[in-house]
Amino acid sequence: MALVQIAHVQGRVPVTVFQLQDRVNLGNFAELEATAKDAYDNGTRDLVIDLSQTSILTSIGVRALVVIHKMLSEDRGKHVKLAGPAPEIRDMLEVSGVTQYIQIYDTVGDAVKSF
Repeated sequence: MALVQIAHVQGRVPVTVFQLQDRVNLGNFAELEATAKDAYDNGTRDLVIDLSQTSILTSIGVRALVVIHKMLSEDRGKHVKLAGPAPEIRDMLEVSGVTQYIQIYDTVGDAVKSF
């Protein structure tokens, strides 16, 4: 099974949604980064990463989120949003400082509306 299921949503702007299907760890983080690079190369500029099905986000998973944020935010805009993380993942993202750069929303719908 693929780590990422991709959907496209039309809000005020077109938004790509990555629903992660499993934990992000050393064995699959490269798939997430490659999927994001392919999406970017194919025109994705605003991305929501749905963490609602992600039970574990290791440090390499956090690194992957930062890499994706940097790729999509070359213009210094906020083009990556996270949605639906479990409380312990949300806490880890806050403690690690990721939330200074990437906003977190309770639902994918809320994240899409924020663009």
